[in-house]
Amino acid sequence: MESSDAQLISVWSPIGSPGKSTIALSIAAELAESGKKVFLLDADTWAPSLDLQLGLSDHPAGLAAACRLVAQERFDLEQLNRLSTELSIGAGSLTVMTGLSSESRWPEVSSEKLDDLVMVASKEFDFVVLDVASPIGGGLVSLTSPVERNAVSRWAVTYSDKVVAVCGADPISVARFLNAATQLSELNPKGLVFNLVNRLRTSVLGSSAKQQIIQTLSRMGQLEVNGFIPDDPAAADAALKDSVPIALGKRSSQARLAIALFTRTQLVGERNQLDGRLCKRAIAKLG
Repeated sequence: MESSDAQLISVWSPIGSPGKSTIALSIAAELAESGKKVFLLDADTWAPSLDLQLGLSDHPAGLAAACRLVAQERFDLEQLNRLSTELSIGAGSLTVMTGLSSESRWPEVSSEKLDDLVMVASKEFDFVVLDVASPIGGGLVSLTSPVERNAVSRWAVTYSDKVVAVCGADPISVARFLNAATQLSELNPKGLVFNLVNRLRTSVLGSSAKQQIIQTLSRMGQLEVNGFIPDDPAAADAALKDSVPIALGKRSSQARLAIALFTRTQLVGERNQLDGRLCKRAIAKLG
């Protein structure tokens, strides 16, 4: 991928539904609300879900159509906008391109096509956020297509400026994260990797849940935790019910506050004297 002014952020997690797509949508929404021009692409070729999360039952063709135009060398900003949906986020807006209508269509999306698509978006937006599939192992191919099964996710986590690796806050999720993090490391990502623990709660690991996860990831994987998102099922359910990002649901949600803080301080690099206080507030009420 050639250099551009836009920041490319990929949101990835191991298999197991630790909230990857919710985090990707929330990060994109927080960036948009801050006044940034943001393009969010559902690049999950195994289990795309952003259209369902946002209630986009009648949405443009999205990723598959964009890739066809890329192959024909006819994809440009006009086509990107035509194949996307623009959402109002506070005073800003978020442009969303939905994913494949069926998992079986994955051979239509190659890493080369994704590269060209991202380059077009990078000329117009400040941030390009990719929600990518969990499997990143190599060597999976189809008898009917030269495209490697996990090529898109492998390209995204390798060439993004920043990768948000999402880990669930329970023993099974932590074990899966440790195993998958080895695969991620072997791809030698060019950008920074941020390990984000989602749905932190005391009901599974007890009152020392946060410290246990920090110690386990450090001892067994030499991994640093860059942020924690408290479990807030009421806010998550309300956002899903209303087909909106958490940022547009319960704004005082502890999860929303933590995602906003992580986005601002870790991904954007903005800091102020209130950050430490907000961080403590965001993880203070664990259910």
